[in-house]
Amino acid sequence: MVDGRIAVYPRRIADRRALLEHVVSEAIGNDEGLGEPELNERLRAFTDDPATLRRYLVDHRLLVRSPDGGVYYLP
Repeated sequence: MVDGRIAVYPRRIADRRALLEHVVSEAIGNDEGLGEPELNERLRAFTDDPATLRRYLVDHRLLVRSPDGGVYYLP
């Protein structure tokens, strides 16, 4: 990270996971559910590409989506 923003995603899975854990802990509260626009706005604090970051967070199971796909929350 450079100045609190993601400069490059680490290649090593463990390093990438550590980065993503940091981001999710800063961006989302434990009992919070966020719609995609609100989540994207928070993720923009870390990157210019919130869609990629959001996908990584879901792929690493650090975020889950509601059954209708409209709300993201912590597992």
